[in-house]
Amino acid sequence: MIKQLAYLVLIITLCTNCKTDDSLPDCSTISCAAPFFLLDLVDSTTNENIILQDNITEAAIMLKDASGNPFQFTIINSSGLLYIEKKGPSDFLEIRIDSELVTSLSYNTSKPNTNECCDFGNLIDVEVTDKTFSVEDNTVTISL
Repeated sequence: MIKQLAYLVLIITLCTNCKTDDSLPDCSTISCAAPFFLLDLVDSTTNENIILQDNITEAAIMLKDASGNPFQFTIINSSGLLYIEKKGPSDFLEIRIDSELVTSLSYNTSKPNTNECCDFGNLIDVEVTDKTFSVEDNTVTISL
């Protein structure tokens, strides 16, 4: 019994003295949302969100990647923003409303800015075809 207790104390001592990198958080217990960005489609005349202004439904919008595969998205009802899950750190996206090509965009993603859990980096190198746009805090605003 004393021998078993001594082994237990030894194991506990070894386990507590193991070196870990305390500068990095333990993200193993954190559940992160998938990497995403927001898309705000605004009327160039009124500067209003066209999803809300024109009552555009999710069914009327089609987002496709360069291979023609659909992008998953949802409309945030209160703001009209499109919540788009990223498929990878860079991609191309074609935007259609009522089957009409509105514009296309491409993006890259920076390396994470911090060592925090769920930091997936920010959008960089965003390009939008033939439209005025801005990027702020992973939100792309496009004037149509």
